[in-house]
Amino acid sequence: MDDIQAQIAQLRNKIKPPYLNYIDVDSGWYQLVVDCDKELSAIDPKYALLQIKEKFGCLRYYFQPSDPVFRDEMDVVVAKYEQLASKTCEASGGPGVMMKSIGNHYKTLNPEYAEKNMYYAKYRIVEKD
Repeated sequence: MDDIQAQIAQLRNKIKPPYLNYIDVDSGWYQLVVDCDKELSAIDPKYALLQIKEKFGCLRYYFQPSDPVFRDEMDVVVAKYEQLASKTCEASGGPGVMMKSIGNHYKTLNPEYAEKNMYYAKYRIVEKD
């Protein structure tokens, strides 16, 4: 197990019941969620981690501060990492853009990486209106 996988395992153990201790993002976002946890822990070492997942191609980081006084500052941190994830390939960790599969599953991916990966080959860049 490498260092980032060990950090993800520790992060899983912080998830509070009734939520499953599962982090539902691909490895390209692991460093982002580890860094987000470090910043949140610096603000509130006793915060509760509820869920970390990908939804509609975006990072979702759900938490509960130990004291409401920390909420606004912690929301800023989470927003920063959700924004970073919107530009980071969830699979490779490199630069990424919003892409969509034939079945309308959204994911932030690097188009070149997706094209060469059998699992992501049918994803196409989402065109902005």
